[in-house]
Amino acid sequence: MNIYRITLVLVLAVVTTTGFSQGVAVPSDSMRLTLEEAISQALENNYDIRLEQYRVERSENNVSRALSGQMPTINLSGSYEWGYANTEIQTLPMGGGAGEASAGDNPPMELEGTANTFSVQPQLNVPIFQGFKGKYRYKQLENAQRMSKLQRDGVIEQALVSTVSAYLEAARLQAQLEINQENIALSYDRWQRVEEDAKFGVANSIRRLQAEVDLKTDSANYRNTVLAYENSLRNLNVVLVRPLDDRYSVQEELLLSEQLDYEALLGDMKANNTQLKLSRRGIDNALYEEKIAQGDYLPTVQGYANYSYLNSEDEANFLQSNVAYGPNVGVTLSYSIFSGGARKIQQQNAQLSREEQEMTLESRRFTLEKELRNAYAQYINNQQQLRIEQSNLATFEQNYQKMQEDFKLGLITASDVRTAQLNLTAAKNRINNLTYSVKQSEIRLLQLSGRLTQ
Repeated sequence: MNIYRITLVLVLAVVTTTGFSQGVAVPSDSMRLTLEEAISQALENNYDIRLEQYRVERSENNVSRALSGQMPTINLSGSYEWGYANTEIQTLPMGGGAGEASAGDNPPMELEGTANTFSVQPQLNVPIFQGFKGKYRYKQLENAQRMSKLQRDGVIEQALVSTVSAYLEAARLQAQLEINQENIALSYDRWQRVEEDAKFGVANSIRRLQAEVDLKTDSANYRNTVLAYENSLRNLNVVLVRPLDDRYSVQEELLLSEQLDYEALLGDMKANNTQLKLSRRGIDNALYEEKIAQGDYLPTVQGYANYSYLNSEDEANFLQSNVAYGPNVGVTLSYSIFSGGARKIQQQNAQLSREEQEMTLESRRFTLEKELRNAYAQYINNQQQLRIEQSNLATFEQNYQKMQEDFKLGLITASDVRTAQLNLTAAKNRINNLTYSVKQSEIRLLQLSGRLTQ
C-alpha cells in the first residue's frame, strides 16, 4: 500500500468521522529498538535493580569477623571524682602494756577536706572460645550475603519479564497496525470501485453507503490500535526508564525457540529457580541459628590485658595521696548454670524456625511445579493453535480472492465480500496474537526454570 493511498484513507476518515485525530505513523527502521537493546537499558536503568544493589553491597560489608564477635577489641575507660568529707577517726589505745592505758589516752581525730580521684584504663579483650557462636554468626553473615544476591537475581528476573512482556506487547500492536492498514486498503479499494461504478449508474446508494460504513469502521479500528500502540510504548518507556514521549519502532521478527522439553525444564527449576534457592538459604540460616542457640550451653573464655593508672588525693584520710599504675593480664571463664529456661526456649524456637523453613521449601516446590505444568500446557497449546491458524491462512486468502472475483462478475453481494475480508483479517490477527502468546509463555517457562537470567 503506497503513501498516497494511506493518505487518502486518513483524509476520508477525517472528513467522514467527527472528533477523529490523525493516526500516528510507525517510526522508521533507523529508529528501531531491538529486544537486546531494550533488555540492556532495563538492566542498566531499572530503579529496583539499582536499589537492590545497595543491599547487596551492605551485605558484603557485613561479612566480617568483627561483626561476628571473633575479633579482639580495645576499650578505654576513665573516671574523675571530686568530693568533700568530714571524718572522725578513733584509733586503738597506744600504751606501754595491757591495762596501762585507757581510751582517753588516745582521743578521736577529726579530719576534713576535699577528695580527688582520677583513673584511666585501656583494655584489650580477646575472645578465645564462645561456644562456637562466633563461627556460626560468621556463617550467617555469609549466608545473608548469598541471599541478598539471590534477591537481586529475583529482581533482575522480574525486570526482564516486565521488559520482554512490554516489548512483546508493543511488537504485537505494531504488527496489528500493519494488518489494520492492509484491511483499510481492501475496504478503500472496494469503496473506490463502488464510486467508479456509481459514476456510470451501476452502483446504487445502498452499495455506496455500505462501502463507506465498512471503510469508516476499519478506520476506527485502526485508530483504536494506534491508541493502544502509543500506550504500549509509554509502558515500555517506564520499564526502560526513558522519557515517556520517546518514539521508536520495535522488532517484530522475533524467532521462536526450538521445542522446550518439560523434563529438562523441571530439572532446571528444582536446581536453579530463584525462589527455591532462597528457601534453601533460609534453611541454612535457621540451622546456623540453631547452632548458636546450642552454644549457650557451653562456657565462654576470654582473655584480657590492660594498663591501669590511679591517682587519688583525700585530705580527710590518713592516706592522703595514692598513685598506682601498671599492666595486668588475665583470663575469664564464664558459664551459665541456670538461665530461667531462656536457653531451652531459644533452642526450641530455633528448631521450629528450621522446620518452618523446610516446610516452606516443600510448599514452594509443589506450587512451582504446578505453575510449570500449567505454563508448559499453555505453551504447547499456543504452539498448536498457531500452527493450525498458519495452515488455515492460505484458505482465507484464497477465499477472499475468489469472493472478489465473483463480486466483480456480480455473482455475490458486497456483504459476502465483507464477510470474507473480515475472516481474513481475523485470521491474520489470530496468528499475530498467537505468535506473541507463544513467546510470552516461553518467557514464563524460562523464568520458572531459572534459565531467564542465563
